[in-house]
Amino acid sequence: MSTEPIAQALGRLELAGSYHRAARARRIGVPQVELSALEHLDAMSGLTPGELGHRLGLTSGGVTALTGRLIEAGYVTRERHPEDGRMRLLAVTPAGRERLREHLEPVLEPVDETLGRLSGSEAELVARVLDELAARREAAAAATPAPERVYASDGYTRALLM
Repeated sequence: MSTEPIAQALGRLELAGSYHRAARARRIGVPQVELSALEHLDAMSGLTPGELGHRLGLTSGGVTALTGRLIEAGYVTRERHPEDGRMRLLAVTPAGRERLREHLEPVLEPVDETLGRLSGSEAELVARVLDELAARREAAAAATPAPERVYASDGYTRALLM
């Protein structure tokens, strides 16, 4: 069996998710990166600023500005890391989680309608496949190196400025 139709469908699903995130961000009047940051922080139960920056493709200055806005809005906290006091851990507040929930409901409704037609065993299979795909894609993303610096004196990479 060819997996090409499944891969194409997953690609379309990913693009639709990105498009839908942009539409939700546009609707509530926030930059898409803020909504994405809340989603990452919520899904991972908190991240260090470096981890969040890696996931979003932001420089440390970009993460600082982003988290400053989210903290000021009351959606994120910055606390000492429980295992390494030199580091900070960003986490979603109850207000941030509520804000995120409000904007995920329109996404979950069509998912519930579609997946509600599956039998219990079919739903379990889909969940297992999606969990494995997510884990493998996260591992691949984490292992993807940043581009090499074009100019050694810059201290940053051109890709992070796009």
